[in-house]
Amino acid sequence: MQRLIDLTVQGARKHGRWVGVCGGIAGDVQAVALLVGLGVDELSVAAPAVPAVKARVRELTLEECRTLARQALECETPAQVRELTEVRP
Repeated sequence: MQRLIDLTVQGARKHGRWVGVCGGIAGDVQAVALLVGLGVDELSVAAPAVPAVKARVRELTLEECRTLARQALECETPAQVRELTEVRP
């Protein structure tokens, strides 16, 4: 998944377009840092998820997100990505 999003963002940038993600993954606080790090411009989430997603974004720096994205792109399995993106208190 992370590679497809990365390719989508790269292609969009070449054409001056933004990338938005909606649905379950956009509202998954475990995935937020990865999506931001991959360059996703907009997250569209269900209303009940907005506070948690906004809180997660406020906890992060862009550099942290980009570092995480680089690491995720090197992962070979979804389980490795999930482990990497695990939100720790």
